[in-house]
Amino acid sequence: MKLDFQIYRKKVYGCYTGKSVGGTLGMPYEGDRSGREVTYYDPVPTELPPNDDLDLQVVNLATILRTGLPVSRLCIGEMWLRHFDDSAPDEYGVAIANHNIGLRAPLSGIYRNKFVAGMGGAIRSELWACLAPGNPELAATFAREDASTDHAGEGIFAEMFLAAVESAAFVESDLSKIIDTGLHCIDRDSKLYRAFSDVRAAWDKTHDVMRVRETILEKYPADNWTDVTINLSFILLSLLACDGDFDKAVCTAAALGYDTDCTAATTGAFFGIWKPDSIAEKWTAPLGDKLVLSACIVGMQGWNTVKEFCDAVIGTERAICAYYGNESTKDFPAAPAVRIAKPRYRETARLYDWKNGSHESLIAELPFLVEIVYPDSVAMLPNKENKLKIRLQGNSSQTLSGTLSLFGFETFAFSPAEIPFAVNGTETFEKEVTVTLGALKYRSRKNALTLRFDVGGVTFTVEAGLLLSFPWEVTDACGKRTVFEAPSAYFTVPSGAYTYRTKVKAPARKEVRAVCAGTRPFTCFVNGKPVHTGDGALYVPAFHRDGGAALASLENGENEIEIFFPDHAEGECFFAFGTTFGCGLWLDTIERYL
Repeated sequence: MKLDFQIYRKKVYGCYTGKSVGGTLGMPYEGDRSGREVTYYDPVPTELPPNDDLDLQVVNLATILRTGLPVSRLCIGEMWLRHFDDSAPDEYGVAIANHNIGLRAPLSGIYRNKFVAGMGGAIRSELWACLAPGNPELAATFAREDASTDHAGEGIFAEMFLAAVESAAFVESDLSKIIDTGLHCIDRDSKLYRAFSDVRAAWDKTHDVMRVRETILEKYPADNWTDVTINLSFILLSLLACDGDFDKAVCTAAALGYDTDCTAATTGAFFGIWKPDSIAEKWTAPLGDKLVLSACIVGMQGWNTVKEFCDAVIGTERAICAYYGNESTKDFPAAPAVRIAKPRYRETARLYDWKNGSHESLIAELPFLVEIVYPDSVAMLPNKENKLKIRLQGNSSQTLSGTLSLFGFETFAFSPAEIPFAVNGTETFEKEVTVTLGALKYRSRKNALTLRFDVGGVTFTVEAGLLLSFPWEVTDACGKRTVFEAPSAYFTVPSGAYTYRTKVKAPARKEVRAVCAGTRPFTCFVNGKPVHTGDGALYVPAFHRDGGAALASLENGENEIEIFFPDHAEGECFFAFGTTFGCGLWLDTIERYL
């Protein structure tokens, strides 16, 4: 179905108007699991407050304009390096930390990440729908690239589903057909797919919002209130129950609780696309049109108003249409002008050919795609032959050949260290490399693997992260000592009573957050002082939630960490250091040794 330009423009404005209204309405209740009655803003705002639901879409659009097409997880991932300050919560903080140590998507959304199913990706879906209106599959593809930078599994499916239904809403008015379109774009075996089917069935049977809410929470419980299965189910329920009324839809979403600023914002955005004339002035008048970004967003010279941002989205859609050939909008007249970089290359089949949950890291796109495929542990383990795969994939008709040389610290050995290669057109070249570790004085998260390519007389380098495991000396109840190599901040403690010890080297005396959390009881000591005790009842491993973070002092040089686990069943432990401010920057500069 062809989309009229004036209708498209009205729907884009409606999308971000509804997004702003819903986010503002739901913000005061964020994290409240109880639910309540909501009828209007409380308190009534005097301007549009900053919200990451919109912030990250502004950053993503600016990144596309600067880097050009295609929409790529590698370019999108730059936002974690360039446009955030030192502190961000949950999956955002993990994504920043992983990019800082050299991991790229989709692995950046997996490693050390207990928030793979958080709402941080789902709330960025509208941009992709507005850039691919009436083309749900393309919108879902863009969403997949985006979400993979800081999510995996259900967290990726969530953004794909929302982008697809929002894209469909540009050309389809039947809500049931729109929902079916979104379901077509995600895995039928996913938890989200099952939950959406349950929501629709429960609503058809009861037409009772609170009874359906109870069904969702009973069948899909989660400790994390930003869980996508719960929150997207609430969004779907709000749309099913709203009788085509914007007020009822956003108020229901806010009233259901959990991640209310996100659920109400997404509900409002969908409604703004679906029925752009339905948003009354009582909602828009208090907000005005000024675009205000959160304080954590840095390095942005963006747009002053929401309307200016919408015009930039509309202008960028023209470039998307020309590049991807979106049939729904190819006959649009002139749109607002934007300055966008020229396309980097034209072939995208290889770029978008990756599996959700795979341990690969896309580290370069030109003159061919360069990917590192990490082992299951991701981190390199001592006294073991660690296997990496290096994959080169052509993205043009040109045939390129040359030599790839691998370099790391002196104690790292690579076999082979030099690899002749040839990338024929859009074919794939793959080589397995063995990495062995020599004597290591310290274990650091930040270790650069340099890949030097010599191609036709031209030399260029690409860097990737080479992660190391962290050692713990484990003493059991009988006094037997062993060394355990933890590949991540998360590790499994077997049944029984144990004491885990390690030493860390701090670059200076500093106050830190020593974050210790787990599914079994523990007491954590730093330099002999108890800093935190947990009973394992609630496990949301984050620097700013659930009481898992405790202030501790590290001395310049050697410090000892000890975690005592009393006799208990097997469980997981999370231990990491963060800064004392904001949501706690991951301190990957603190080294470990025994």
